Amino acid sequence: MKATAMLKRKEEYATILAFDVKVMPEAFDLAAESGVKILTADTVYKLVDNFTDHIKKLKEEKKKQCAADAVFPCTLKILPNRVYHSKDPIVCDVEVLEGIVKVGTPICACVPSKDRGADIVHGLGRISSDANIQWHAG
Repeated sequence: MKATAMLKRKEEYATILAFDVKVMPEAFDLAAESGVKILTADTVYKLVDNFTDHIKKLKEEKKKQCAADAVFPCTLKILPNRVYHSKDPIVCDVEVLEGIVKVGTPICACVPSKDRGADIVHGLGRISSDANIQWHAG
């Protein structure tokens, strides 16, 4: 099936558009095995709508898969009198000085190093809740 060639380039285009024809059940089975989608419709308008919906659905799936890898840079300040638990898990209130904070954002602390000349970066984990974040105005 020639449509499988598109799986390597652009997955969303590994699609067969069948306009006003009957598709054999074996063709659907073969397409499913090879990762190709067959879209059928009696009118061109429905076929175009089906294909557009298919593309949107695939893009949403990719977006969800990549969401965990997205990092929104920010600068936070821990409010010293608002540290409730200093060990795992760290529970404290923070003030956002710059950027955007979202649940899942990785947090690290940069400690200046006199010996190495560069900052030492310590990974602290990820933000699990945005309940007590204060937004800095300015």
